[in-house]
Amino acid sequence: MTPDENHGRGTDNPQEPADATPLVKDQAAPEHTDGTAAAPTGGEPTTGEVRDSRRTLGAAIFETVIILLIAAVVAVFIQSFFIKAFLIPSSSMSPTLQIGDRVMVEKVTYYFHKPRRGDIIVFRYPPREPAAMNTSNAFYWPFEMIGETLHLTHRGSTPFVKRVVATGGQTVALRNGQLYVNHKKVHEDYIVNDNADFGPVVVPKDSLFCMGDNRPNSRDSRAWGVVPVRSVIGKVFLIWWPLSRFGVPG
Repeated sequence: MTPDENHGRGTDNPQEPADATPLVKDQAAPEHTDGTAAAPTGGEPTTGEVRDSRRTLGAAIFETVIILLIAAVVAVFIQSFFIKAFLIPSSSMSPTLQIGDRVMVEKVTYYFHKPRRGDIIVFRYPPREPAAMNTSNAFYWPFEMIGETLHLTHRGSTPFVKRVVATGGQTVALRNGQLYVNHKKVHEDYIVNDNADFGPVVVPKDSLFCMGDNRPNSRDSRAWGVVPVRSVIGKVFLIWWPLSRFGVPG
């Protein structure tokens, strides 16, 4: 028998195959590929888990605070430059506006033109006091509007609501409760007539003559004079509460 033949035959003690799987070491916990020990399942949380939990809670609180701050800034911005809600406290505008009505007042219209006859406006009272006037400084004006929303500016003035019956340069008069503007009769189907006489008077430039629709129970321009345009806050465009009276005031 040649050596080659003997090499080809089987032997009593065969060698271990080259691809045999080695025995797995006995170890306390598996390891990650990066060499760090894996967290055991169950039991008490590790220090890393507690730290991650605190970080998650802190992030949630931070996000909530940021969202609330953004919402507050947006609310102040909208009320300062666009829309603001008011409560009607008296009957001077009855039957158009009743005590307890909640109305929305928009400011955008008067960025483009001055108030017109027939508009229901909210203005600051007393209307000709410095505290009631908007600044004429275009740079400072936005800060003044924001300050009013935050109750920092226009302090000492109170919002009033009336209807514009005449504007700058027009002549206004009442004869037995009937309104005349520039000596022409004006039809008003929304008023409570008091059969009063007044005027005639000429409304100054950049001013408004305002009266309540409930003429017998309205203290208005007949008593305290005209309203400067700079005292106007905005135009009433919607009764939103109570729901039974929801709609555009006449």
